[in-house]
Amino acid sequence: MRNATDLFFDAFANQNRFRILVALRDKEMCAGELQKELNIEQTNLSHDLRCLLNCRFVNVRKDGRKRIYSINDETKDLVDEVTRHVKRYEKYLRKCGILKEEKNGRI
Repeated sequence: MRNATDLFFDAFANQNRFRILVALRDKEMCAGELQKELNIEQTNLSHDLRCLLNCRFVNVRKDGRKRIYSINDETKDLVDEVTRHVKRYEKYLRKCGILKEEKNGRI
């Protein structure tokens, strides 16, 4: 059985899921708005939104026939901190040879 930390990073560190969370930081959006803004295929967006909902990173409410998504406050704080951290350490992340090797499938 996988531990909770591994599961958390499976959900949170997925690039599309993180992009969704960042998009929801400032405003609520329906799936169509997210799809248009992030240019994510509809089936992938639906899959990622279900994961984020199941993990309780986002909330949903109905507005007529639309489902409106929003980020929860704790997750918003975490996304804000991660975003600040990435900006602070961007030059080191870009220089990291290990990350480059991993991306190229060498490790």
